[in-house]
Order: sequence, then structure tokens, then C-alpha cells
Amino acid sequence: MGEFGRAGEVGAGSPSRVRRRTSPRECSLARVASTDRSCIVEALMGRSLRALTSFLLALGFLLFAHASVADPRTTVLAEQLKSDDYRVRTQAALALGASGDDAAVKPLCDALADSNVSVKTAAAAGLGKLVKPAGLKCLEAAIAKETVPAVKTTMQKSIDGLKTTATTAAAAPPPPGKDAKFYIAIDITNKTSRPAAEVEAIVRAAMQAKLLGKAGYSVAPKGETVAQGGTIVKGKKLKGFILMATVEAPVYAGGSLAVKLSIAMATYPDKSIQASFSPKLTQSNTPSTDIKSEDALFKLCAESAIESFVKVTASM
Repeated sequence: MGEFGRAGEVGAGSPSRVRRRTSPRECSLARVASTDRSCIVEALMGRSLRALTSFLLALGFLLFAHASVADPRTTVLAEQLKSDDYRVRTQAALALGASGDDAAVKPLCDALADSNVSVKTAAAAGLGKLVKPAGLKCLEAAIAKETVPAVKTTMQKSIDGLKTTATTAAAAPPPPGKDAKFYIAIDITNKTSRPAAEVEAIVRAAMQAKLLGKAGYSVAPKGETVAQGGTIVKGKKLKGFILMATVEAPVYAGGSLAVKLSIAMATYPDKSIQASFSPKLTQSNTPSTDIKSEDALFKLCAESAIESFVKVTASM
């Protein structure tokens, strides 16, 4: 066929049927008694094309926006889990566990079925370190099928850790009772290389439990604003304090593990510093990273900090 719209090239046998291309603008300006069908068709086609173009641009923008949310490093590490080299897969699993990214859960769960023991162990440990509730279900499913004792041990450790974290997060302290004299807020800063949620759960739980075991002490719930705390302190005529705890990075040296908490005690809600103390504990025969031992020492340091705090408030 010839090119549409060029008179004399199409329908040469009946030139009266050949029509010059008419723009949508000419259609709208033409004042004719009868409707020009070609104008109507072309106008509709023009509108359809413009609508389709707008839709495709909008769709492209949404896809781009969605893709920009994903952490590119997590994507790269997930791809490395498909490497032919088990060492690459093992390192990728460990790195995903330290990423703190929700998107790391699925590739780690998939890696629990890897053919290599080291990779499966790293994936199980990674899910425990990631501290994402979504990882619990796949760990429980994987451990039921696992036959290698070392892998099962790591899976169980991660399962226990995730359950403990979930329980602690759900355990909000009770409101101040009629015998309450002190109202204590807890703020925790994590300086370790471990996920903040994991470390905070351990330290906060230990401090809260120790405080609530003391007569006259009540604890502010996590996430309470200063204004909310001030209202409670004033309304119930309590002495308010805030314990700002910094969890220092564990130190492995000379075959031992050292853990330290730096605590600043201030009034609450105005935050006027009153005292500070830094409980530190050392465990021998721990030459390399031992998360379970770190957790135990974090807990003991937190409890020691509360004992020091109670002594200070008793003398005020």
C-alpha cells in the first residue's frame, strides 16, 4: 500500500475517495453541515494516544519510585546467594543478617535450604541477628526438616532469640500504682555493630524488670513522649528520672570479652543530669565473638546499673 494522506498514490482508480489528512484543530474549526468522519476518527485517535502516553509515563514513575525504595546493597547480596562458590554465599548470608533490612528476610529464608552446611548455618544466624519477626516462621519450618546437628543448634538459637525479643517488645510496664514514688524513663543508645532493636530489647528488659522488682518504682513505656511523661509525673506527684544508657561495643582482647554500659541519670521530664555510672564486666576464655555471652553480660550490666541508680535515689 502507499502512504496514507498523499493524494494520487492511494486509490488511483477512484481519486474522488482520496482525502487530504486533516488535523484535529482543523476538525474543530471546520464548519460543515455534514460530519467529517475522518476528522472524528483522527481526533479520537489523538486523544487516545495522549491518554496512553500519560498512563505509561505515570506507570513508569511509579515503578521507578518503588524500585528506589529498595536497598541496592540488599539486592546485590541476595544475588550473591546464587553464586556457585559456597564461600561467597556464606559471606552474603552473614552480611544480609547485619543489614537490618526487611527485604533481607526472604533471601535468608530461601538460603536455609542451601545444599551447603556453612551457608545454611550462616543464613540461620543471619535471621537471628536481623531480628525481624517474619524470619521466625521459616526458621521453625526449616528446623523441622534439618538433620545436621550444628545447623539445628544455630536455628534453635535464632528461634529462641526472636521469641524472646517478641515477648519483651509486647511486655509494656504497668501504670504507676498507688504506692509508686518514682517514675523512670529509659533511653538506650546502641554503639555495638549488632542491630539496635536486638540490643535494646535485652538491656531494656533487664532494667525494667529490675526496677519493677523494687518497691515504689514504676517505669515509663517505650515511645512515651516527654510531654506525656511530664503529665504523669505532675499528676501523680512522682519523682521522675530518666536513665540514658549507652551500650558500648564489646571488646575481645587477650582471650576475654569485656562489656560496658555508660549510664547518665537525669531528672524527668526536664533532663537535668544528676549522676553517672558505668558498670563493666569481663568474661575470660572468650577469644572470639560469642553473642550469647554478650547478651548475658549486657543483662548483668543493666541490672548492676539499676542497683547503683537505686542507691543514688535513696540518698536524695
